[in-house]
Amino acid sequence: MLRAIAGDVWAYERDLRLPVGFLPSRTTVVRRADGGIIIHSPLAFDDATARAIDALGEVRALVAPSCLHHLFLKAATERWPRASVLGAPGLEKKLSGLRFTPLPRSGVAPEIGEDLAVRLVEGAPYITEHVFLHARSRTLLVTDLLFNVHEVRGFGMKVFLWLGGAWKKTAQDRVWRVLIRDRAATSRSVADILAWDFERVVIAHGDVIDNDAKDRTRAALAWLGGGAAPLPPAG
Repeated sequence: MLRAIAGDVWAYERDLRLPVGFLPSRTTVVRRADGGIIIHSPLAFDDATARAIDALGEVRALVAPSCLHHLFLKAATERWPRASVLGAPGLEKKLSGLRFTPLPRSGVAPEIGEDLAVRLVEGAPYITEHVFLHARSRTLLVTDLLFNVHEVRGFGMKVFLWLGGAWKKTAQDRVWRVLIRDRAATSRSVADILAWDFERVVIAHGDVIDNDAKDRTRAALAWLGGGAAPLPPAG
């Protein structure tokens, strides 16, 4: 079922089964100022969850924010056929027959409205992750840019996250370092994101970051340099 995160922001959560085990995962649901609903990174849903979303308002947009977060988009379009569908450029190679509007590099998408600003994390074309800001609630929405996983089912997933440096802490999985093709472009993107005014980070995998969110985000991405500078010393 839905869980309230902030003003006009909810989530539903379930474990995603992967070859190495079960990864805690989250879909974020945002209500626009005009009452319309945006579903960010849809997971599989049951009828009860869909009805709970419908009770919040009319679903106007479905968003697949990266080339890795699309597995349940088709099912969502079948449940909400009148909603606009937006996705990361490049998804057309994976979603044959499903039409969608490519997300912009930055700014806002007309189909989403002014409620969510968007910034592409450039330099990692395999991922093509788009990060969003819900300014009214000062909430940042990310998928795989950050992890904050502290509990999982199964030993295999613990090992996988530990090897990636993303177990029991706010961190970026080391896989990003392998997949980045233009570190300078990625650093510029992250600097733009860190310039936004946010106080919490709702991530696709792990606990919501709702204390020291910007500092923890900056520290997790410090290896990129530029705007993602390390935390200053205490004192």
